Amino acid sequence: MSDPDSKLTEALSADPPPARDPWFRLEVLMRIEKARFRRRFILTLLSAAVAAALVVVNAQSIQAWIANDIWHLALVAAGTIAVMLVDDHLLVGSKSGVTAIDPPCPPAP
Repeated sequence: MSDPDSKLTEALSADPPPARDPWFRLEVLMRIEKARFRRRFILTLLSAAVAAALVVVNAQSIQAWIANDIWHLALVAAGTIAVMLVDDHLLVGSKSGVTAIDPPCPPAP
């Protein structure tokens, strides 16, 4: 064995990797999920604000368009439902990728 190899072997054996800490892993996963929730919440809030602003700006046009023909109201309702379903699927219904933590966490001290 060459000199650098022996030094590397000694260094690796002198400082073994730490034992697995399930509480640390749990905290990291919780932090990741909280960050994802914040991003989803902000995106949903901004989407709602933009939609509300569009309705306020176009309120008179929308009212006249719906008053002209009652079937337009059905189109607006169908569009609203479609947007809500797509928004729910993209933002809230997406899988986080977190399935389980192994090994199971020991009881709290």
